[in-house]
Amino acid sequence: MKLELTVCELGEVLKKIEEEYKLDILVKSTLSGGWMTITGEATILKVPIDVKVGCCGKRNNIIDITIKTENQSDGIIVKLTGAKNKKFIIDISSTRYKEVSSNKLTINEIKINENESKLRIDEDIIFTIKASVNEIAKIIEN
Repeated sequence: MKLELTVCELGEVLKKIEEEYKLDILVKSTLSGGWMTITGEATILKVPIDVKVGCCGKRNNIIDITIKTENQSDGIIVKLTGAKNKKFIIDISSTRYKEVSSNKLTINEIKINENESKLRIDEDIIFTIKASVNEIAKIIEN
């Protein structure tokens, strides 16, 4: 399932999913000599609302996500900032995995786990959710 969501819509979707299921996150960034990754359990701290705030009439356009790893009690905060008149490209699909068997001579085939799904934001942020794509679709529709 592919969607294009504003930062406000994305924040609402992530918050609704987090209320029902645990979110694990992988954030990756390509660097000149390699890449950087951040993984852990995600908590949505703050979601933007589509209302002007303050005397200047600025809109709130930031999603705050806390990422906790095994060694940290507080975690780190990652901020997703939405640009004016732009949307995030979201893809929700079942988790795929490759089963490797040392005693089989057949080609390792890719299998699908229907009880777990991935929510991708572009190619750089991936949320893993212990729920089927249909369950996630129901949450998004409501």
